[in-house]
Amino acid sequence: MKTIFKQFFLVFFYSSSAVYAASLKQYPYVSGDILVQIQADRVLSSEKKDLPADNGFVYVQQNMALNFSKNWSAKTQLRLQPNNVLTTRDQNNPERYRTFLSNDRGFALDKTGVLLEELKLNYENDDVRVFAGKFDPTFGTAWRKTKRIGVFASQLTEDYNLREKIGAGVTALLENSSITFNSFVNDKTGLSRSMINDRGPADKDAGIAGNSNLSSYSFSMEGESFLSIKNLYYNFGYRSLGSSNAANRAREQGYVIGSEYLYKVGRNSSIIPFFEFVKINNFSGQRNRDAKYTTIALIGNYSSWTASASIINRNIKSAQDGNKFDGRQMQFSIGYKITDNITVDVSRANVKENGYNGAMFGGNLTYFYKF
Repeated sequence: MKTIFKQFFLVFFYSSSAVYAASLKQYPYVSGDILVQIQADRVLSSEKKDLPADNGFVYVQQNMALNFSKNWSAKTQLRLQPNNVLTTRDQNNPERYRTFLSNDRGFALDKTGVLLEELKLNYENDDVRVFAGKFDPTFGTAWRKTKRIGVFASQLTEDYNLREKIGAGVTALLENSSITFNSFVNDKTGLSRSMINDRGPADKDAGIAGNSNLSSYSFSMEGESFLSIKNLYYNFGYRSLGSSNAANRAREQGYVIGSEYLYKVGRNSSIIPFFEFVKINNFSGQRNRDAKYTTIALIGNYSSWTASASIINRNIKSAQDGNKFDGRQMQFSIGYKITDNITVDVSRANVKENGYNGAMFGGNLTYFYKF
């Protein structure tokens, strides 16, 4: 417990120091942001027996940049999260970020760890951004917490977020869009461990997609004013991850397309329809294991209030063994912006997972600070 409080103290200490340095407008200085989220959820009903009802955790994400000059910087991202609830090291489903109807529920502060999500050198000017090191390649947007689709939505769509890779990338910065190309390999170094509670290094011999070599890459494009339509946002993406030469392994290939439209109803109100579709062949590198994710949401904003309804479908089918996994999340949410930095959201969700149906209720309190 003392170690956790010490970690929080260091985070806020360096954040305060960064604000002071940035205000001087002298190089080098530190900039970034920090997101703190406290979540609690409860299983209202479930077909799965003997399921612990209550669950809770603390999630912290800090982005920090040490700016050496106008163009050069070193960037890091740290994640503090429970290793047992939010993970991507499930042996049967290596892409799984969270299992909602899990027996491993509860407020397990002793299992919380700090992940070094990104550590990269970055060069940027008005036209291009080039970076190298450990980073999260871009693929899709529904997993971003800033969407505020609901308490549980990003924890499902995080499945297909490309995370913890080592390599390099380049982004072309256009007037209303950006185009990014990344080349990478899964992080299997000591940087894949976690602090406070060590989850251990990534398995070098797991054979999952992206473990083989730098033949893995992704391409993405996102922006606004698509087809010259104001407030119409879009994203496209493609990923190709190398795999081993074993008989049951194959290169993973994935596609994503998404869009959202900001429709202003009045001065303080708007409606945002959101859509994202993902198709991945040979998911996680297993031959003929294919996946589809579909997210449809309608978000309404009025003054400081936010309300949303969403449906997320996850369909994974393996032709090798005939296993078929259909997951679903239908969610209704309402949120309130207490201050410019603090929001609260609550959600009621019907979920289907691992063949079981269930109903959940959850809420989170989010603090976001930029420096």
